[in-house]
Amino acid sequence: MKIYYSLGLDEEVQVQSKVQGGIRYAGPHRLLRILETYWGFQGYESNQEHLRIEQYRQLLMAHIEQYPKAFYQHSFAADQMATATEMLSRRDELLLGGWNFEVDRDAPDRLQTFAELEAMTYVQGCAEQPKQENQIGLYPGFSDRFIQILSHLKDRYNPIQEIVLLEPRQLLMTYLQKLLAQLEQRGTHIIQQEQIAQNDSADLALFQKVLAEGTIDQKQSFQADGSLYILRCQRETDAATFLASLMRQNEQWKPHVLMTEKNRTLDNALIQEGLPSMGILSASLARPVLQIIKLAPAFLWTPIDPFKIMEFVNLKVKPLEEELAHRIAQQLAQSPGIGGEGWRIAVGSYFDALEKKASGNAHLKVGEIRQQYNFWFRRNRYPISARVPIGEVIELYHYLKDWSFRMFEDSGNRQQSLLVLSEQAKRIEELLQALPEQQLSYLELERIVRTIYEPSPVLFRPQEVGFAPFVHHAAAFLKPVDQLVWWNFTQAEPNHFFSRWYQAERETLAKSGVELDKPKEENARLIWQRRQPVLHTQQQLILVIPEQVSGKAVAKHPLYSDLEAAFTNLKAISLKVDDKRTHELLSASFQLPKFETLPMQQLGTPNAFIQLPTLANYLTDNKETYTSLDNCLYYPYQWVFKYKSRLKKSSILSVVKDQTLLGNLAHRFFERLLKEEEVTHWTKLQIESWIDDEAKQMFGQEGAALLMYGREPEKINFLNRIKYAAWSLIDCLHRNGWTVHDTEMSMEGQFGDCELRGKADLVLSRGEEFAVVDLKWRGLGYRERMIKNQEDLQLVMYAHLLGQPTEYIHTAYFIIERGQMIARDNAAFAELNALQGDMTSPQIHELIAQRMQATYTWRNKQLRKGFVEVRCEQTLPLLPDAFDQHGLEEESLDILEMKSEDARFDDYRVLINMVS
Repeated sequence: MKIYYSLGLDEEVQVQSKVQGGIRYAGPHRLLRILETYWGFQGYESNQEHLRIEQYRQLLMAHIEQYPKAFYQHSFAADQMATATEMLSRRDELLLGGWNFEVDRDAPDRLQTFAELEAMTYVQGCAEQPKQENQIGLYPGFSDRFIQILSHLKDRYNPIQEIVLLEPRQLLMTYLQKLLAQLEQRGTHIIQQEQIAQNDSADLALFQKVLAEGTIDQKQSFQADGSLYILRCQRETDAATFLASLMRQNEQWKPHVLMTEKNRTLDNALIQEGLPSMGILSASLARPVLQIIKLAPAFLWTPIDPFKIMEFVNLKVKPLEEELAHRIAQQLAQSPGIGGEGWRIAVGSYFDALEKKASGNAHLKVGEIRQQYNFWFRRNRYPISARVPIGEVIELYHYLKDWSFRMFEDSGNRQQSLLVLSEQAKRIEELLQALPEQQLSYLELERIVRTIYEPSPVLFRPQEVGFAPFVHHAAAFLKPVDQLVWWNFTQAEPNHFFSRWYQAERETLAKSGVELDKPKEENARLIWQRRQPVLHTQQQLILVIPEQVSGKAVAKHPLYSDLEAAFTNLKAISLKVDDKRTHELLSASFQLPKFETLPMQQLGTPNAFIQLPTLANYLTDNKETYTSLDNCLYYPYQWVFKYKSRLKKSSILSVVKDQTLLGNLAHRFFERLLKEEEVTHWTKLQIESWIDDEAKQMFGQEGAALLMYGREPEKINFLNRIKYAAWSLIDCLHRNGWTVHDTEMSMEGQFGDCELRGKADLVLSRGEEFAVVDLKWRGLGYRERMIKNQEDLQLVMYAHLLGQPTEYIHTAYFIIERGQMIARDNAAFAELNALQGDMTSPQIHELIAQRMQATYTWRNKQLRKGFVEVRCEQTLPLLPDAFDQHGLEEESLDILEMKSEDARFDDYRVLINMVS
């Protein structure tokens, strides 16, 4: 058997020519499996590293009980999993280095600790190391298996006749050099692959010479002969589209591709162009299905994290029925919590409708959907400062494992991500079952999930005949290639800062014949590997350098510094995918894709009117709310678009912003408080105590965002404002003799020829008098200006709908954030400063109502003629002439004063040509 060996040949896809019998391609792990197969060392389970880490964590726990001052004590106290991962890695490195874990008294402290740990360990499945009393088992890892193979080389048949090394032998890891030395003694011929002959093309040859020699006397100049190009772009998608189109239009151009990251951007572009799929594995933590792994624990804790719950219900694939998830998302967006009044209404109405559908549809599995809902949203939840029983967590991931596997089978093996999800959930379940603890804290569970949660490669589309050959590792080239595209010539290498071992430790190990790799040797190996793609290219090399990959800025590859240091004119070989110069340089060698610059299409300026001849057909339904009436009076185009054409923006399924949340919560507090009996006679202490008690439930059901870590000051500040505002309001009502007549009072009545509906926040009574109070979270100055300018239409409308004599109705705003009542006069609340004193409130209310009616009649006249006014700053100069031209001028001056500014929060700016 002949083996081509390189550190980069453990990947599944290799650049190779024809298949030949007796020839294998291997990296360290493949070579280990080959030898294990020949010598019968089989049966090792894959994907056990997470369990090895947990076993080593338990070992560290047992060790630190005996040696509480061990060198890793502080790290272990901070993060047990991370410490176990690092300690296990160092143990494996020492084992591969050939250490037998025997020390004398003068050995450095850390080596003595590792010797103590190894004495407490036995490797499971290893016949040479039977379990002794009080030892803790450890699954065999790569290091254990490698040492086992190394120890059996002398008495086993050697199946390998020849090994061709791609890397220089002296640059390989020490343990690999030991293996090669023993194989050589057993008759294996070790051959070093010859250096690749340099290219004769000027630019590429210059670059190869610089890399091969490592030094330069003076900077060189490129000839731009087409053998070396740097392709620059803003995003990697731009380069992918360009290269895919270039390959489609030049069928004879078949470059190899070096793709150092498992990224499907280029493969997707090739498929879009109708070219064969490369069969690239995609390894990404951004895959929506895998998000469930880290979001699932959010259901175990209270207070809930509404942002994680929102992410969960918005996932494309999730263990929850789609319509149910959508309704929950809509409810969470407005009231971030679980179990509130709105939540119960939304979920209850969903299941009521589902039961009705199921009566005529046998395929609807109502019981299964209800079980899904109960599993996630009606389970036991534990305080985030407490600990959750481990059985609850195991149940969670066991459910995910089974659900995702069933979904994978039902999808006909099309959704490979579901299989990855099932495997990762299984690994978490296995790790949890291996834990000695019976309960877990929030941070411990998060650390366990993070240990398992990793970007597992998934094959979305298999390789197709004629695919572009590629490799993932710079040292995976078996032979020269004519053309090479280095896809994403960016920094993707690990950082090496310092040695993990002190000099005294290395010297102690050296006395036992143990040699560990040093950072100098690792860097030398890395430098050799990164040069190979350039040296193996014979005719043309294209280096693709995007500024952003997956939306994130990236650094250039380290070899780019060599280019800058060695050459004076990088611009001569630099291309941009959207630049004319690119076409000039490449047109001699390629048939280029055509770029079309789309002309900027400016929208016209807004017109004074939109003419809709059939608009009168939509005016038969004369039912209005205050909001729709306000749009009709001031901005008719919004009224037509929103209420007649039903052009409404979809709700944004994200948790509301803080100010909106605080306003919603404030209204809920006051709505519930004012429904209490005899509340106007409560003391300040009673009010504050009621608010504290109510907050415990309300925050969990409707304001969980304020219960999250770090938001305690905001929550306390909000409650203090509510307490101050509640006492200010109750005290004001008590001193002025008002009692609560109703809250959230629904009203209906006639307004001209239309039916008007509304809902008043608070209606008070005092004998024959009534007061309508609108509760607002903030906006004191804005509401004062509305009253002074006689623009408080909403209050006037509520007073009109109350159906009482005008002289007995008062109106006011209460600004919760300030705890302040504002009104037109002080007839209802004696301590207020009157904002308008020339006329009495009943007179002003009557005047505003008449103007509203006149304005509504005027607007109806325009709309029935098919004219929709577009009022904004740009159309103001055009409106008078447009009114005259179409005979739409107002018949009297007794209408509301029209706005002179653009509408606030306008969703229809594009439709009226205000946004291009």
